[in-house]
Amino acid sequence: MIANEVTRQRIVELLVPESTVVDGYLDVLGADTPPAKGIGQAAMRVPFVSRIYEPIWRNFFRLAMGSNAVGVRREKQRAVDSLGITEGSRVLDVGCGPGLFTRAFGRAAGESGLAIGLDASPSMLAEAARTNAVGPVGFVRGDAGRLPFRDKAFDAVACFFALHFFPDAEGALAEIARVAAPGGRIAVTALAHPDVVDFPLFRRVYAIGGARSLGYHVVPELLTAAGCEITGRKSSGAVQFVTAVKR
Repeated sequence: MIANEVTRQRIVELLVPESTVVDGYLDVLGADTPPAKGIGQAAMRVPFVSRIYEPIWRNFFRLAMGSNAVGVRREKQRAVDSLGITEGSRVLDVGCGPGLFTRAFGRAAGESGLAIGLDASPSMLAEAARTNAVGPVGFVRGDAGRLPFRDKAFDAVACFFALHFFPDAEGALAEIARVAAPGGRIAVTALAHPDVVDFPLFRRVYAIGGARSLGYHVVPELLTAAGCEITGRKSSGAVQFVTAVKR
């Protein structure tokens, strides 16, 4: 559940559309649910998968990262550090799933800060609200391609291992940049590949799961076009990690 009424009200103040409380999270989509594409996306909407996501499903992504993979605890700390979260920060976690990172962001932001996780999956958000809505942490059901928040609302925006599932990854990156305040930090981790392996069979294999691997150049170029300065980019296995600052 949303930890307290103060947290709920602070989230509502950042939202543009009206919302309703459903299963402990704020819902701005209602019946307007984006269609699931592929078995991977469909699985993300199954309550059982939401329950086992952290101990089991996440191991797939660790394998994708190859020899540079780290445990979930270190991954969370690295995420907090990359976003420069401090006391009082307002943080958005796009494609938050069951809130694995959102709660860590809330802890780093402290009671005067705010961490919001956004996802389109009701089952993931119900699990997030049940297990991770603590203190200044709350969750919103919304579309990453049309983020329901006002411009320049956040000091930091993260999107970890979710971009490749979005139908409009390009639009989502533009939205991430839009809601970041000037000087705000952005961190994105997604399936990616060098251009030399960008061929039809490769794309079809990922599409079976509803995913889309992006060329190494795509995320940096799109964030730059959206008014951000790239501060870091690192590829590890089939995964790319990009950090940026909104100008």
